[in-house]
Amino acid sequence: MKVGTTADRIVIEYDIRQAPQKVWAALTAPDAIAAWWGDHVNLDAKAGGAFREEWTDETGRRVVTTGTVSRFEPPEFLELSWADEDWPQPTQVSMVLDPVAETKTLLRLEHRGWSVVPADRRQRLIEQHAAGWHHHLRDLEAYLGR
Repeated sequence: MKVGTTADRIVIEYDIRQAPQKVWAALTAPDAIAAWWGDHVNLDAKAGGAFREEWTDETGRRVVTTGTVSRFEPPEFLELSWADEDWPQPTQVSMVLDPVAETKTLLRLEHRGWSVVPADRRQRLIEQHAAGWHHHLRDLEAYLGR
């Protein structure tokens, strides 16, 4: 897994040893999402569908992350807005699946638009979200390997 960050973007490239259709199903099916990400996450995987995640941060504060699916092109492209309740505007998350072989997929996750977050909080949030995405994608791979 390659994880890179800039002042406005997180880019993760992850080779997953599974067929693209299987990875896509894990990214979009409610029961699969609950298994690898958690049952606190809801995604209505369709254009215009809603995303919602309720979680607790390191201080014990309850946080709600919401978004809307802006592009849905099965089985290779998913894009949604992404914002915590105290952000001024949403960022954007896209996931692109690129078939490398019959049983191997390159997943490219890009989380961009961080310039909407105040500068004094931006770098910390980018680092936290890069670590979070890394963790969640490892869980996705573990789920797919079962």
